[in-house]
Amino acid sequence: MKNNLRDKFRDFLASEEGRVGVKVPLAVGVLTGSVLLAQAMSPIDVQAHFECFGNFDCDEGEVCLAWCDEWSNFCIGEWHSTCVAH
Repeated sequence: MKNNLRDKFRDFLASEEGRVGVKVPLAVGVLTGSVLLAQAMSPIDVQAHFECFGNFDCDEGEVCLAWCDEWSNFCIGEWHSTCVAH
């Protein structure tokens, strides 16, 4: 039974239907993973509200001020930051 199932599976993968049937979901999965990885490496949406990420990003005499626009025990909104005079 086990060998028969393995043989059928091997025959399916060797056939044209099997090659197409396996390659398409695999290609879609790789493409989706690549897009998600690229998005994670370049979080543009997160950085859009940030003028500075620390005092080193501000001019002399300024400090980086960060705040959340909606707060309920923790930030449930978006974080923002800007350089302000010290």
